[in-house]
Amino acid sequence: MTRRSPTEWRPTAVLVALLVAVSLLGAYPALDTVPEAARAVHTPAPPVATARGGTALPPGERAALTARVEALDAEHTAEFGIAVQDLRTGTTFSHGAERPFPTASVAKLTVLTMLLMSAEEEDRALTASERERAERMIRYSDNTVVDDLYARLGFTDGFRRHADRLGFTATEPHPGGSWGATTTTAADQIRLLRALYTDEGPLSEDDRALVRALMAEVAPEQAWGVSAAAAPGDTVGVKNGWTPREPDGPWIINSVGHVGGPDREYLVAVLSEGHPDHASGVDLVEKLVTEVTGAIEGRPAPHDHHVLAARALPPS
Repeated sequence: MTRRSPTEWRPTAVLVALLVAVSLLGAYPALDTVPEAARAVHTPAPPVATARGGTALPPGERAALTARVEALDAEHTAEFGIAVQDLRTGTTFSHGAERPFPTASVAKLTVLTMLLMSAEEEDRALTASERERAERMIRYSDNTVVDDLYARLGFTDGFRRHADRLGFTATEPHPGGSWGATTTTAADQIRLLRALYTDEGPLSEDDRALVRALMAEVAPEQAWGVSAAAAPGDTVGVKNGWTPREPDGPWIINSVGHVGGPDREYLVAVLSEGHPDHASGVDLVEKLVTEVTGAIEGRPAPHDHHVLAARALPPS
Protein backbone atom coordinates (compact mmCIF):
# COMPACT_ATOMS: atom_id res chain seq x y z
CA MET A 1 0.00 0.00 0.00
CA THR A 2 2.00 3.11 -1.06
CA ARG A 3 3.43 5.45 -3.67
CA ARG A 4 6.43 6.84 -5.51
CA SER A 5 8.70 9.78 -6.36
CA PRO A 6 10.87 12.06 -8.57
CA THR A 7 12.81 12.26 -11.82
CA GLU A 8 16.06 11.79 -13.62
CA TRP A 9 16.97 12.90 -17.17
CA ARG A 10 19.98 11.91 -19.16
CA PRO A 11 20.68 13.93 -22.32
CA THR A 12 22.17 11.98 -25.27
CA ALA A 13 24.16 13.71 -27.98
CA VAL A 14 23.06 12.78 -31.45
CA LEU A 15 25.51 13.47 -34.26
CA VAL A 16 23.18 15.09 -36.71
CA ALA A 17 22.89 18.83 -36.34
CA LEU A 18 20.94 19.09 -33.19
CA LEU A 19 21.36 17.97 -29.60
CA VAL A 20 18.37 15.83 -28.58
CA ALA A 21 17.52 15.27 -24.91
CA VAL A 22 16.38 11.76 -24.23
CA SER A 23 14.99 10.78 -20.84
CA LEU A 24 15.56 7.32 -19.48
CA LEU A 25 12.68 5.61 -17.82
CA GLY A 26 12.07 2.21 -16.22
CA ALA A 27 9.37 0.25 -14.50
CA TYR A 28 8.91 0.84 -10.79
CA PRO A 29 8.75 -1.71 -7.99
CA ALA A 30 5.64 -3.47 -6.85
CA LEU A 31 4.51 -4.34 -3.40
CA ASP A 32 1.83 -5.34 -0.96
CA THR A 33 -1.13 -7.51 -0.26
CA VAL A 34 -4.12 -5.27 0.20
CA PRO A 35 -7.47 -6.15 1.68
CA GLU A 36 -10.35 -6.74 -0.69
CA ALA A 37 -11.68 -3.29 0.11
CA ALA A 38 -8.56 -1.74 -1.39
CA ARG A 39 -8.78 -4.09 -4.40
CA ALA A 40 -5.02 -4.22 -4.97
CA VAL A 41 -3.19 -7.31 -6.18
CA HIS A 42 -0.30 -8.92 -4.32
CA THR A 43 2.70 -9.52 -6.60
CA PRO A 44 6.43 -9.70 -6.00
CA ALA A 45 8.14 -6.32 -5.84
CA PRO A 46 9.78 -5.50 -9.21
CA PRO A 47 12.92 -3.47 -9.79
CA VAL A 48 12.88 0.22 -9.03
CA ALA A 49 12.14 2.70 -11.78
CA THR A 50 13.05 6.29 -12.41
CA ALA A 51 10.25 8.83 -12.49
CA ARG A 52 9.83 11.33 -15.26
CA GLY A 53 9.04 14.51 -13.43
CA GLY A 54 8.29 18.01 -14.47
CA THR A 55 4.50 18.05 -14.16
CA ALA A 56 2.95 20.08 -11.36
CA LEU A 57 -0.56 20.77 -10.20
CA PRO A 58 -1.80 23.97 -11.87
CA PRO A 59 -2.04 26.82 -9.34
CA GLY A 60 -5.84 26.81 -9.33
CA GLU A 61 -6.07 23.06 -8.75
CA ARG A 62 -3.42 23.19 -6.04
CA ALA A 63 -5.28 26.01 -4.28
CA ALA A 64 -8.55 24.07 -4.48
CA LEU A 65 -6.90 20.92 -3.10
CA THR A 66 -5.29 22.91 -0.30
CA ALA A 67 -8.68 24.36 0.59
CA ARG A 68 -10.25 20.89 0.76
CA VAL A 69 -7.44 19.56 2.95
CA GLU A 70 -7.70 22.60 5.22
CA ALA A 71 -11.45 21.99 5.46
CA LEU A 72 -10.77 18.42 6.64
CA ASP A 73 -8.32 19.88 9.14
CA ALA A 74 -10.97 22.28 10.44
CA GLU A 75 -13.59 19.52 10.71
CA HIS A 76 -11.50 17.31 12.97
CA THR A 77 -9.91 17.75 16.36
CA ALA A 78 -6.98 15.60 15.27
CA GLU A 79 -3.85 17.17 13.77
CA PHE A 80 -2.09 15.72 10.74
CA GLY A 81 0.71 16.10 8.26
CA ILE A 82 0.62 14.62 4.76
CA ALA A 83 3.16 14.41 1.95
CA VAL A 84 2.59 12.77 -1.44
CA GLN A 85 4.99 12.39 -4.34
CA ASP A 86 3.97 11.16 -7.78
CA LEU A 87 6.94 9.18 -9.07
CA ARG A 88 5.70 9.29 -12.65
CA THR A 89 5.54 13.05 -12.99
CA GLY A 90 7.40 14.43 -10.00
CA THR A 91 4.25 16.20 -8.77
CA THR A 92 4.20 16.72 -5.01
CA PHE A 93 1.68 17.93 -2.47
CA SER A 94 2.06 18.46 1.25
CA HIS A 95 0.23 19.94 4.20
CA GLY A 96 1.83 20.10 7.62
CA ALA A 97 4.66 17.95 6.28
CA GLU A 98 7.29 19.55 8.52
CA ARG A 99 5.30 19.11 11.74
CA PRO A 100 6.75 16.38 14.00
CA PHE A 101 4.52 13.53 15.18
CA PRO A 102 5.15 10.43 17.31
CA THR A 103 5.90 7.50 15.02
CA ALA A 104 4.36 4.58 16.92
CA SER A 105 5.03 1.47 14.80
CA VAL A 106 5.94 3.44 11.70
CA ALA A 107 9.34 3.64 13.43
CA LYS A 108 9.82 -0.06 12.65
CA LEU A 109 10.38 0.75 8.98
CA THR A 110 13.18 3.13 9.95
CA VAL A 111 14.65 0.58 12.37
CA LEU A 112 14.81 -2.08 9.65
CA THR A 113 16.31 0.32 7.12
CA MET A 114 18.99 1.37 9.59
CA LEU A 115 19.67 -2.24 10.61
CA LEU A 116 20.36 -3.04 6.96
CA MET A 117 22.61 0.01 6.71
CA SER A 118 24.57 -1.22 9.74
CA ALA A 119 24.91 -4.71 8.24
CA GLU A 120 26.18 -3.25 4.96
CA GLU A 121 28.77 -1.24 6.90
CA GLU A 122 29.89 -4.52 8.49
CA ASP A 123 30.00 -6.11 5.01
CA ARG A 124 27.48 -8.78 5.88
CA ALA A 125 23.91 -9.84 5.22
CA LEU A 126 21.29 -10.08 7.93
CA THR A 127 21.48 -13.26 9.96
CA ALA A 128 18.64 -15.77 9.74
CA SER A 129 17.50 -14.61 13.18
CA GLU A 130 17.54 -10.95 12.15
CA ARG A 131 15.56 -11.68 8.97
CA GLU A 132 12.96 -13.65 10.91
CA ARG A 133 12.57 -10.83 13.42
CA ALA A 134 12.44 -8.23 10.66
CA GLU A 135 9.58 -10.14 9.03
CA ARG A 136 7.62 -10.26 12.29
CA MET A 137 8.31 -6.56 12.88
CA ILE A 138 7.08 -5.35 9.47
CA ARG A 139 4.46 -7.92 8.42
CA TYR A 140 2.79 -8.32 11.80
CA SER A 141 4.01 -5.17 13.60
CA ASP A 142 5.36 -7.39 16.38
CA ASN A 143 6.63 -5.19 19.24
CA THR A 144 8.54 -7.93 21.04
CA VAL A 145 11.40 -8.13 18.52
CA VAL A 146 12.09 -4.42 18.02
CA ASP A 147 14.19 -3.70 21.12
CA ASP A 148 16.80 -6.26 20.09
CA LEU A 149 16.97 -4.98 16.48
CA TYR A 150 17.14 -1.39 17.71
CA ALA A 151 20.08 -2.36 19.93
CA ARG A 152 21.86 -3.98 16.99
CA LEU A 153 21.82 -0.75 14.99
CA GLY A 154 23.39 1.10 17.94
CA PHE A 155 20.46 2.63 19.82
CA THR A 156 20.33 6.44 19.72
CA ASP A 157 23.91 6.94 18.49
CA GLY A 158 23.43 4.55 15.59
CA PHE A 159 20.04 6.05 14.85
CA ARG A 160 21.41 9.59 14.58
CA ARG A 161 24.32 8.54 12.37
CA HIS A 162 22.08 6.68 9.95
CA ALA A 163 19.48 9.48 10.05
CA ASP A 164 22.10 11.82 8.62
CA ARG A 165 22.84 9.40 5.77
CA LEU A 166 19.13 9.12 4.99
CA GLY A 167 18.83 12.90 4.77
CA PHE A 168 16.41 13.26 7.68
CA THR A 169 16.01 16.84 8.82
CA ALA A 170 13.53 16.55 11.70
CA THR A 171 13.39 12.92 12.89
CA GLU A 172 14.44 12.55 16.52
CA PRO A 173 14.96 9.33 18.48
CA HIS A 174 13.71 9.22 22.04
CA PRO A 175 16.65 9.98 24.38
CA GLY A 176 15.64 7.07 26.60
CA GLY A 177 15.80 4.57 23.75
CA SER A 178 12.04 4.10 23.33
CA TRP A 179 11.76 3.48 19.57
CA GLY A 180 7.98 4.05 19.51
CA ALA A 181 8.47 7.54 20.97
CA THR A 182 10.63 8.60 18.04
CA THR A 183 9.24 11.72 16.39
CA THR A 184 9.27 12.29 12.65
CA THR A 185 7.67 14.33 9.89
CA ALA A 186 5.79 13.38 6.76
CA ALA A 187 8.59 15.01 4.75
CA ASP A 188 11.23 12.79 6.38
CA GLN A 189 9.08 9.71 5.80
CA ILE A 190 9.00 10.51 2.09
CA ARG A 191 12.81 10.70 2.23
CA LEU A 192 12.83 7.24 3.82
CA LEU A 193 10.46 5.85 1.19
CA ARG A 194 12.65 7.29 -1.56
CA ALA A 195 15.59 5.41 -0.07
CA LEU A 196 13.54 2.21 -0.37
CA TYR A 197 11.72 2.74 -3.67
CA THR A 198 14.37 4.52 -5.75
CA ASP A 199 18.08 3.90 -6.20
CA GLU A 200 19.05 7.21 -4.58
CA GLY A 201 19.56 5.95 -1.03
CA PRO A 202 22.36 4.14 0.80
CA LEU A 203 20.91 0.61 0.59
CA SER A 204 21.77 -2.02 -2.00
CA GLU A 205 19.06 -3.17 -4.38
CA ASP A 206 18.83 -6.54 -2.60
CA ASP A 207 18.23 -4.86 0.74
CA ARG A 208 15.67 -2.47 -0.74
CA ALA A 209 13.88 -5.42 -2.32
CA LEU A 210 13.75 -7.20 1.04
CA VAL A 211 12.07 -4.25 2.76
CA ARG A 212 9.63 -3.70 -0.11
CA ALA A 213 8.66 -7.38 -0.10
CA LEU A 214 7.86 -7.28 3.61
CA MET A 215 5.82 -4.08 3.20
CA ALA A 216 3.92 -5.81 0.40
CA GLU A 217 2.93 -8.68 2.69
CA VAL A 218 1.57 -7.02 5.81
CA ALA A 219 -1.18 -8.83 7.64
CA PRO A 220 -4.53 -8.09 5.92
CA GLU A 221 -6.03 -6.43 8.99
CA GLN A 222 -3.16 -3.91 8.87
CA ALA A 223 -3.58 -3.10 5.16
CA TRP A 224 -5.33 0.25 5.61
CA GLY A 225 -4.28 3.86 5.16
CA VAL A 226 -2.11 4.38 2.08
CA SER A 227 -3.85 1.42 0.42
CA ALA A 228 -6.97 3.59 -0.01
CA ALA A 229 -5.28 5.08 -3.09
CA ALA A 230 -5.03 1.70 -4.82
CA ALA A 231 -7.21 0.79 -7.80
CA PRO A 232 -7.94 -2.74 -9.06
CA GLY A 233 -4.70 -4.31 -10.24
CA ASP A 234 -2.45 -1.95 -8.29
CA THR A 235 0.20 -3.14 -5.86
CA VAL A 236 0.77 -1.72 -2.41
CA GLY A 237 3.55 -1.66 0.21
CA VAL A 238 2.76 -0.14 3.60
CA LYS A 239 3.77 0.26 7.23
CA ASN A 240 1.23 1.64 9.66
CA GLY A 241 1.38 2.76 13.27
CA TRP A 242 -1.48 3.13 15.75
CA THR A 243 -1.64 3.58 19.49
CA PRO A 244 -3.54 5.60 22.08
CA ARG A 245 -1.53 8.16 24.02
CA GLU A 246 -3.45 7.03 27.10
CA PRO A 247 -5.56 3.92 27.78
CA ASP A 248 -8.71 5.64 26.47
CA GLY A 249 -7.11 7.82 23.78
CA PRO A 250 -6.56 10.11 22.01
CA TRP A 251 -5.08 7.99 19.23
CA ILE A 252 -1.97 8.30 17.05
CA ILE A 253 -2.69 6.98 13.54
CA ASN A 254 0.09 6.87 10.91
CA SER A 255 0.43 5.31 7.47
CA VAL A 256 3.37 5.40 5.06
CA GLY A 257 4.01 3.50 1.87
CA HIS A 258 3.87 3.07 -1.88
CA VAL A 259 1.10 2.43 -4.43
CA GLY A 260 1.89 1.52 -8.02
CA GLY A 261 0.03 0.31 -11.08
CA PRO A 262 -0.63 1.03 -14.75
CA ASP A 263 -2.01 4.51 -13.99
CA ARG A 264 -0.30 5.59 -10.79
CA GLU A 265 2.94 5.48 -8.80
CA TYR A 266 3.02 7.27 -5.46
CA LEU A 267 4.95 7.60 -2.25
CA VAL A 268 2.61 8.64 0.56
CA ALA A 269 3.14 9.55 4.21
CA VAL A 270 0.36 10.58 6.60
CA LEU A 271 1.09 11.19 10.28
CA SER A 272 -1.59 12.22 12.78
CA GLU A 273 -2.56 12.37 16.43
CA GLY A 274 -5.50 13.41 18.58
CA HIS A 275 -8.13 11.05 17.15
CA PRO A 276 -10.97 10.05 19.49
CA ASP A 277 -10.63 6.40 18.41
CA HIS A 278 -8.85 4.08 16.02
CA ALA A 279 -11.63 3.82 13.43
CA SER A 280 -12.17 7.56 12.98
CA GLY A 281 -8.39 8.04 12.74
CA VAL A 282 -8.06 5.54 9.90
CA ASP A 283 -11.06 7.09 8.16
CA LEU A 284 -9.48 10.56 8.21
CA VAL A 285 -6.11 9.21 6.99
CA GLU A 286 -7.81 7.47 4.07
CA LYS A 287 -9.87 10.54 3.20
CA LEU A 288 -6.65 12.55 3.01
CA VAL A 289 -4.93 9.94 0.86
CA THR A 290 -7.77 9.67 -1.64
CA GLU A 291 -8.37 13.42 -1.71
CA VAL A 292 -4.77 14.23 -2.60
CA THR A 293 -4.13 11.40 -5.04
CA GLY A 294 -7.50 12.00 -6.69
CA ALA A 295 -6.60 15.64 -7.27
CA ILE A 296 -3.21 14.73 -8.73
CA GLU A 297 -4.90 12.31 -11.11
CA GLY A 298 -7.69 14.74 -11.95
CA ARG A 299 -10.45 12.53 -10.59
CA PRO A 300 -12.91 13.11 -7.75
CA ALA A 301 -11.97 11.46 -4.50
CA PRO A 302 -14.22 8.48 -3.63
CA HIS A 303 -16.45 8.77 -0.60
CA ASP A 304 -16.69 5.06 0.26
CA HIS A 305 -13.49 4.83 2.31
CA HIS A 306 -12.91 1.33 3.65
CA VAL A 307 -12.44 1.56 7.39
CA LEU A 308 -10.44 -1.46 8.44
CA ALA A 309 -9.83 0.36 11.70
CA ALA A 310 -13.28 -0.76 12.77
CA ARG A 311 -11.62 -4.08 13.56
CA ALA A 312 -10.21 -4.06 17.06
CA LEU A 313 -6.44 -4.06 16.74
CA PRO A 314 -4.08 -3.95 19.68
CA PRO A 315 -1.92 -0.81 19.84
CA SER A 316 1.25 -0.95 17.74
